[in-house]
Amino acid sequence: MFLPAGYAFRVDVAEAQTNLKLVSAAIEAYNRRDAEALRGLMAEDVDLRPPVFELTGRAYRGHEGIAEWLRDVQESFARARIEPLELRDFGHWVLALTEFQVEGHESRMALGSELGLLCSVADGRIAAWHGFFSHAAALEAAAERGPG
Repeated sequence: MFLPAGYAFRVDVAEAQTNLKLVSAAIEAYNRRDAEALRGLMAEDVDLRPPVFELTGRAYRGHEGIAEWLRDVQESFARARIEPLELRDFGHWVLALTEFQVEGHESRMALGSELGLLCSVADGRIAAWHGFFSHAAALEAAAERGPG
């Protein structure tokens, strides 16, 4: 199933706005490395899979995993920031097409790349945060999931 830009399944408008705000707030908390805020926005058993999960198989689980994830990001990069380009609500999950901006500790070289996120939402909190190395891969995963 191909999802053209601007396409959305029929969802409740108020719920969609809430879901988009939730994911947007989580991205902002990530950018601040605010583990406490992320715990408030994410389910206690949240499933966090950054894009490198595809290479390493390393996922983070639950509220304890949030702190580990942020610690690993801090150890890996001098700066790591997610810049949202487009967020789309699909009912029980949100697709975020973003740019991932990083800077190395040693080199101080700044790099930017595509980052796609699929965040499932349950009971007003993020239940899963899955990252993809490209927008195309995130769109493909969204198409496989179908409507929320």
